[in-house]
Amino acid sequence: MLTRPSDKNFPVAPAASSGGYAEAFGSLSRMPPPEITARLIGGLQSATRRLLATTERLTDTEVRRPSGLPGWTVGHVLTHVARNADALGNLCDWARTGAPKPMYASAESREADIVAGAARSAVVQAEDLAAASSRLQENFRSLPDAAWRAEVTWPDRKTRTADQIVVSRLTEIEVHHVDLGLGYSFDEIPAETRDVLLGYASARWQTKFGVVLRSTDTPWSSPADTADVRIISGDNAALLGWVLGRTAGTTLTYDGTLPVLPAWG
Repeated sequence: MLTRPSDKNFPVAPAASSGGYAEAFGSLSRMPPPEITARLIGGLQSATRRLLATTERLTDTEVRRPSGLPGWTVGHVLTHVARNADALGNLCDWARTGAPKPMYASAESREADIVAGAARSAVVQAEDLAAASSRLQENFRSLPDAAWRAEVTWPDRKTRTADQIVVSRLTEIEVHHVDLGLGYSFDEIPAETRDVLLGYASARWQTKFGVVLRSTDTPWSSPADTADVRIISGDNAALLGWVLGRTAGTTLTYDGTLPVLPAWG
């Protein structure tokens, strides 16, 4: 029987104005206020419900079909998203106890787990994702206030506060839902969440980019990193797809040619 988190575990995200919400992730060097983290958890709960609804409808044939990610089937993507929840749970344990607990034992073990789980049936995939998501939600619920401010080390060897775990998971859920190639698109992500993901993704660029990204349908824009910048504009769904390397940016407005995106940090 298929199991999934109950509505008690995944309540509806509260409605609220966007002031300060997306802006909280324009820099990874500062912590968002606790109320922003709480709102992000609400957004994550809603995004998780949408993804679980998609997985519950899958057939075994669909699990084996290619996804939008080169070399990965739908099963690879679903397994990755489930194991990512457990990996982020490790960072929660680190923040709670102060004892280092990396997301993954190694890059090799991470890949091996994905390969091992990719061919599982649709029912098993859905059950696994629901259970892993519920475990991570319980981790969030039980994390003391002080632990959210604790610093943990990510696979890129950079240290960030534990509250970044929430927006990281939100990114994983929404972007990989699109990557499944089953009809969910960036346009279906709530506009406020798209702004948050844009801020989070662009804040992780490792080098100065020399551009400002400007949404034409929301108030969001990226900060200017130099005085002389180029402006790339478009609706925030189109910007997000391009920033994350999922689309070619053909609907964006810019002078000259689109620049090569900086490395993801």
